[in-house]
Amino acid sequence: MHKWILTTAVLVAVAATSMLAIAKDKNGDMMAQAQLNEKAPNFTLANVETGESWSLSDNQGKFTVIVFESIHCPWNYLRPDGGYERVLKPMAAKWKDKGVEFVAINSNKNESDADVKAYAEKVQLGYPILRDPGAKVADQFGAQTTPHVFVINKEGVLVYRGGIEQAPGRPSDCGQMQEQYLEPVLVALTEGKPLPYTETKSKGCGIKR
Repeated sequence: MHKWILTTAVLVAVAATSMLAIAKDKNGDMMAQAQLNEKAPNFTLANVETGESWSLSDNQGKFTVIVFESIHCPWNYLRPDGGYERVLKPMAAKWKDKGVEFVAINSNKNESDADVKAYAEKVQLGYPILRDPGAKVADQFGAQTTPHVFVINKEGVLVYRGGIEQAPGRPSDCGQMQEQYLEPVLVALTEGKPLPYTETKSKGCGIKR
């Protein structure tokens, strides 16, 4: 009797764990969910500047840093007095020669395609901004804030998700915190060492779905 109860409990636990990796989009269709230490779900989105398609699967063999972004959030958009894109732009340039590719995804429904394109052309981040209609990719990855960072290794496995650093108190302090997250992760990843962080708390505005 006790063995039957234990077996049933194990089966229920396994089923519940499996359900965490599956979700439905707004149309009710099943879609894969990004899980740490598992292969990230592939996606294809359009580059807002060129209109060309960008697919995660085409980036095999490179380290990929996905950053969910906003063109209005004070914690994100590029300007001299704050926002994380003023930190990410030089960081992306620094790591490009080391096989790390940055890509931004805009999932906000309150930011139009035209406005996101105009912003991308103005700030010239040095890496593409992709448009995510309906926030489907944001839902797949469980992205909550702008910015929210996801790091994929050369094999396509999600190895880190979270913030760029310990959360600052105000947007003008972005990039100034003593405890950094993303940069040490990239150092360890490219040197083949254990990651100092795999999941941290992101800081930013909520994604407008």
